[in-house]
Amino acid sequence: MTSGLFCPKCGKETEAEGLCTACFREEHVLFEVPQVLEVKICAKCPSYKVGEQWIDTKLETYEDLVKKATIKIVDLAVKMNKEAESPRIKIFPEFINPNVLRVRVQAEAYVLGRHMSDEKEVEVRVRKETCDICSRIAGGYYEGIIQVRAQNRFPTKKEMGKALKIIYDVVKKAEKAGDRLAFVTDEFDLPEGVDVYMGSVNCSRQASRAIVDDFGGTVLESPKLVGAKDGKDLYRVTFAVRIPEIVAGDIVNMHGKVVLVEKVGKRISGTELSSGHSTSAPEDVKLEKLSNRSEAMSTVLVSEEGNSVQILDPVTYEPMTIKKPIFLTRSPGDEIWVVKINNDVFLLPGGNRGKE
Repeated sequence: MTSGLFCPKCGKETEAEGLCTACFREEHVLFEVPQVLEVKICAKCPSYKVGEQWIDTKLETYEDLVKKATIKIVDLAVKMNKEAESPRIKIFPEFINPNVLRVRVQAEAYVLGRHMSDEKEVEVRVRKETCDICSRIAGGYYEGIIQVRAQNRFPTKKEMGKALKIIYDVVKKAEKAGDRLAFVTDEFDLPEGVDVYMGSVNCSRQASRAIVDDFGGTVLESPKLVGAKDGKDLYRVTFAVRIPEIVAGDIVNMHGKVVLVEKVGKRISGTELSSGHSTSAPEDVKLEKLSNRSEAMSTVLVSEEGNSVQILDPVTYEPMTIKKPIFLTRSPGDEIWVVKINNDVFLLPGGNRGKE
């Protein structure tokens, strides 16, 4: 028994009105895709190019990068039938050799109410280029300069190492957040500090503020016009970071008291050496430096009575009585560390000399 229905184009019998399956597929192509495509990947970093834009990835292998780029490029190249509803596309890349892939593209959708599926094969060729960011890095590109200095002194190696770590930590975070210019172009160690050339002004600003948040001090921005592009002025900005003159380990006159500085930031905090109590002052308060913990001398705790202790003067070795600070835990006969400022002697917390 026949259906009595025939394809109006080829005349073959059909199960439903309209074109048979073969003629319908000829009239309504499900999708088109070029037989040969090209993907561009960076030769130096894990990024690939889509149109005129480079896309960053965190992929660790060449194969993974090429496959990801291939899937993206092929997917963009697929042109579905305008009548297609609920389309689904699957892409299967396979290496023929390191620079060529064979890609199977499978698609299905409903076209004018009929379910259709099709499969095509694409050859994808890999081409290596240098992305815009790697080109800039190689060319020494920079938009910001961070100049780290100390007020009225040369910074220590430890301080410069800490400042550089802060800068690179900020760069890493900015890179993860999508700032493609978040890179360090160059750094120069100088007797008076360190200069760091950076690709991104925003990242330079964030790093400068992070240094000041940790060390205290100030940052001053100085923009310089270097040209124009697309009608917009281009600037390079120098960030003059000045960390405080006073550092942890310094012994200063604070509020008329002799204080061992232990932390410097938005406030300068430490231990008042006569009593042992904690104290602090705003970072912009002018403090007189009296000594440093590294200048401490050793002596002997002779005796202890009530709120006083007897020690030997570290220079003359004569016995002298001073107020007992609350941090003292040593016993008579023990070695202690003290600083002598003018004719006064002060015990140091921690029981040792300590060095930067």
